[in-house]
Amino acid sequence: MADRGAGGAQIGQRLRELRSARELSLRQLAKLIGASPSLLSQVENGKVTPSVDTLYELARALGTPVASFFGDQADAEGVAAPAAVIRAADRQRIVLETGVTWENLLPGDDSGLRFMEIHYPPGAHSGEHYLRHPGRDLFVVLEGELTFSVGFAQHRLAPGDSISFGDFQPHHVRNDGPNEARAIVCVIGDDEGHRPAR
Repeated sequence: MADRGAGGAQIGQRLRELRSARELSLRQLAKLIGASPSLLSQVENGKVTPSVDTLYELARALGTPVASFFGDQADAEGVAAPAAVIRAADRQRIVLETGVTWENLLPGDDSGLRFMEIHYPPGAHSGEHYLRHPGRDLFVVLEGELTFSVGFAQHRLAPGDSISFGDFQPHHVRNDGPNEARAIVCVIGDDEGHRPAR
């Protein structure tokens, strides 16, 4: 797979910035998300990449949208043009645990909206826990196959298939197939960050 972004180093740097801005110690943040300070230290130092559900939990604890882990929100300031063109090579990318890659299709963090291309290598999944969050999720699969567990139902989607579900609907995504899966996801009304369903 081609290099798609800074991955752990980028996430670690943003985590440190967000945590410091909120004047939280590693120990305090770890307690908020139910993780060890050692794990968070490894994430901040770029030695470990978090899973999707851990990243959502960090966003919730820090009171920030998950899109803020793509980079500094200041990067998007001043983009007042009627059209913002994002070239494929210039997308903000983060690589998460199990190789899941998010590519931001927006120029930066846009409050209440996430618009991404996601990549799931074979065997990759969104984390150990079901996720739930505010906002409506809309997915369309471009390549490969993805299995969506939404509530108690499972749906296997092939290229061209789409799925949508609403606020706080518990869900999990995984790639059970032999090839990488790619999809476009849009989440509308996601202002509070994600959190694993318990």
